[in-house]
Amino acid sequence: MKVNDTNDPGCRRKSMINLAGFLARSSANGPGIRSVVWVQGCPIHCEGCFNPQFLPFSLAHQVTPSELAEIICVQEGIDGVTFSGGEPFTQADALGELGEMLQHRGLSIVTFTGFSPEYVLGSTRPAWQRLLAITDLLIAGPYIPSLKCDTPWIGSSNQRIIPLTDAISLPAPCSPAPGHVTEFTIHADGTLTATGFPDGRFIKALAHRCRGV
Repeated sequence: MKVNDTNDPGCRRKSMINLAGFLARSSANGPGIRSVVWVQGCPIHCEGCFNPQFLPFSLAHQVTPSELAEIICVQEGIDGVTFSGGEPFTQADALGELGEMLQHRGLSIVTFTGFSPEYVLGSTRPAWQRLLAITDLLIAGPYIPSLKCDTPWIGSSNQRIIPLTDAISLPAPCSPAPGHVTEFTIHADGTLTATGFPDGRFIKALAHRCRGV
């Protein structure tokens, strides 16, 4: 699979983030309380992807790294930021720039990717190296429905949680695993965001209820 530094020609300038979604505070997308940045576009298309609306390389909301850093840095009580998607490594250079700003403010970075850890860590692409350089915790691997598991922060057992620095404390191997967390956020405009690892059937039923169906 060929992946360019942007991989979304015509959708954004390389210095911009094509932002699919943002959540100011979450406890379901990595250790601690984190802001979450979802990017638009993914070339992997895992079967059963929870965010299929984020797969197309289409124009979403373009924002500069510095603009997004200002929004994140005014959030009180967060431990760090999580990059998800979509596929963060298709916007690696801009996210790397954002991560550098956030780390200067003392925030840790979790990066999710659907690429295998060997593929990501073995890459010599400068943009990918920039994103890896600011990533404290890498969660890597495609989602495989037949390997679905209940391990925190991963959807299937082939995915790996890889500390790249000691900035984020993980539960000890002997500690009880909290399992999957599903989180619902009601925004000021009345919209509802579900994140984490909710059961797909439950989400569909909830959507029908919310529409009055």
